[in-house]
Amino acid sequence: MGENDAETPQQEQPEKYDLFNTAELAELYSKYQPPLDERVIEIVLSSTKGRDCLVDIGCGSGSSTRPFCSHFSKVIGVDYSPAQIDLAKSLSQEISNAEFLQGSLYELPVADSSVDCIIGVMIAQFIDLPQLFEEAKRVLKPGGVLLFHGKGSPKVVQIERESETESKTDTTISQLNERISYIKTGLFAGLFHDRTHFNPQKYSNIPPLHVDQDITREEWVSSRWTTLPVLADYMLTWSAAGKYCAKHGMSSGELREKMIEVMKGGDNGMCSVRCEADRFTWATCHVTGG
Repeated sequence: MGENDAETPQQEQPEKYDLFNTAELAELYSKYQPPLDERVIEIVLSSTKGRDCLVDIGCGSGSSTRPFCSHFSKVIGVDYSPAQIDLAKSLSQEISNAEFLQGSLYELPVADSSVDCIIGVMIAQFIDLPQLFEEAKRVLKPGGVLLFHGKGSPKVVQIERESETESKTDTTISQLNERISYIKTGLFAGLFHDRTHFNPQKYSNIPPLHVDQDITREEWVSSRWTTLPVLADYMLTWSAAGKYCAKHGMSSGELREKMIEVMKGGDNGMCSVRCEADRFTWATCHVTGG
């Protein structure tokens, strides 16, 4: 699953749109969501006592599930979307210890006290946390870990031409970030999911799994080089993008071109630049007693 870090107040929800349960969206997520940060894997491995079983809730097409297959005896991805699960299975056929199941996160298909770690990537803002906590207490072993990982949207910190022969651009870093912000707060206004635990809290207000339990939290910044088309591809995975297309009868390709034009801001020199973008990233770790 995925979402962006739009700095917008919580707004009334638009008409329900089943964003995650389409073959097109599953494919977009698989292609354009950034890979799981290596630091998340390190946090999981340093926090868990056992290596028998990890469950990835809201696993989507399995991009956050498969990296753990070399570290745990069994890895299970669970998602409500048949389209996402079908793609996850297709992409994981050669991995013998990975299993992908369509079902409810609140009724996980595992035995009591059998799971070493539950991981949820960019999902806390979409779910009923008290209900999930009850299920996590059922399935986690003593000392088992529940980890939520979140990531903000890219913030451009550097712009450069791909070669000296390309047209120059007059766009500043500040201007490009303002255009990206407009896509989030203007173009997609009112279309983002409930943000109670996402922005600006960034999961810091998620309560502990058990009363009086400490929560381990880490924050870091990850950077990567990108281009406007790649940024637009990534934005297509936002929940608001799917809702925008449904609302306006627009294809994802048409929305992609529209977002690229917004980011260019009439500056054709932006067609041939690449950008370094930082993403604020975080993980909260809850450990059961025992």
